[in-house]
Amino acid sequence: MGARVLVATGTGSHWSMSGFESVLAAALRLRGHHVEVLLCDGVLPACQECDLGLFPGRRLLAEGAVPLCGTCFAPASRMFGELDVPVRTYGEYLSSADRQEIGALVEATLDADIPRVSWKGVPVGEHAVAGALRFYGRGSLDGEPFGNDVARQYLRAAMYTAAVIARLLSEHRYDVAVFHHGIYVPQGAVGDVCRQRGVRVVNWSPAYRDRSYLFSHGDSYHKTMIDEPTEQWSGFEWSKEKAAKLLAYLESRRSGGNDWISFQRQGEGEAAKLLKELQIAPTRPVVGLLTNVMWDAQLHFRANAFASMLDWLLFTIDHFARRPDVELIIRVHPAEVLGTVKSRQRVEDEIRSRWRELPANIHVVGPDDPKNTYTLMGACDTVLVYGTKMAIELPCWGIPVVIAGEAWARGKGFTTDVSSAAEYEAILSRLPSGRRLADEIVERARVYAYHLFFRRMIPVKFARKHRYLVPFAYEVSSLAALAPGADPGLDVICDGILSGSPFVFES
Repeated sequence: MGARVLVATGTGSHWSMSGFESVLAAALRLRGHHVEVLLCDGVLPACQECDLGLFPGRRLLAEGAVPLCGTCFAPASRMFGELDVPVRTYGEYLSSADRQEIGALVEATLDADIPRVSWKGVPVGEHAVAGALRFYGRGSLDGEPFGNDVARQYLRAAMYTAAVIARLLSEHRYDVAVFHHGIYVPQGAVGDVCRQRGVRVVNWSPAYRDRSYLFSHGDSYHKTMIDEPTEQWSGFEWSKEKAAKLLAYLESRRSGGNDWISFQRQGEGEAAKLLKELQIAPTRPVVGLLTNVMWDAQLHFRANAFASMLDWLLFTIDHFARRPDVELIIRVHPAEVLGTVKSRQRVEDEIRSRWRELPANIHVVGPDDPKNTYTLMGACDTVLVYGTKMAIELPCWGIPVVIAGEAWARGKGFTTDVSSAAEYEAILSRLPSGRRLADEIVERARVYAYHLFFRRMIPVKFARKHRYLVPFAYEVSSLAALAPGADPGLDVICDGILSGSPFVFES
């Protein structure tokens, strides 16, 4: 008898979720396993699909179903129905008694207590705040007139989700639940309840490399990639051919030529020219700093040296304001203006609110500035990061990186990782280092980068770029294209889902 798989999509349209998961459902069924899908049918008062652009003012707080539910649930339900995959809905498993109990709890919760709310062992408050920050595109709800009300809607939605999943799992048995991302609402609460009930969890997301996906066991890849066992990536056979393949790919990332998620819009320029534009003399020591989008994935990570990225950023500026001997280039993440959810809390605005006029040795390169990030950072003695993936790439070129947040490179042996503000201050005081990374450290970084980009980012043949309403599309000519042996990447994904084997693609 095959495994029982729950495809817990929740909402149906973000990142073309249901399209990809419908292909997964068909592939798993071809391998002899029972698949069911869970969709929200308009029950949730807020979810990951919502943002301020769609719901200005008080619109998200109105009674009744979220207005976009019709364009989300119906197509997804129809698609799975055409595959003859059983569709279960949130509405089936949420009783009127649940609604009344949750409504009373939400209304009784003080605004200040929302982030700390735990309900039946599920940290629904954390998911609610993460959802509200994403909704507003901000790292804080301060100054948003309806911010706490929106957070309360997400709190209600997270509790609804926890109730739905708990009842579903009490009535039906599943061996594994597969769903997108693993954080925000509803996915964060789905994962918590599944883990409580002993249901194995698999999370997935589109990866950076063209037509590839990243899968993780047990939790969101935001967390599992930090804690991934060293032996999973340090023991594979390394070769000159793999090194050349990696370096060619890393070169292409300067312009995003081989990626379907990229924020670089300019080819590599001469570092000296860019420094001259910033009025930095070529003889001056330069330290780089790379920000993240302030609202993105604001979850608790135990190793962070600072409470938030903004705290880290302002601390760093204060330090270099006292160091006129060193130039600091702050590169604001282009996703502030190019990302799916545009940031409404801009790094530059936060800096200007603290510093009316920055010291002459501190330079801010805005998110819409076409200067190439790779070229800028390549001119730096050392680069400071909080959570960016470039902490993996820069050491591959010998550039020292200091990590103060939850970057995936943390703990891998090729970056300097800090866990307190005092430790960070001491490291900053020793900059510039005046040297590049040792050859053995560079090779270790390249081994890990190859593992990430070519082994963990799993390619599938049926994925396609899409130009219009959704970022990705899927093209399957026949079920034979999804059968075992037809697509090596799909085989790795299905084997991992069904048996718990590592999601590692060996090319």
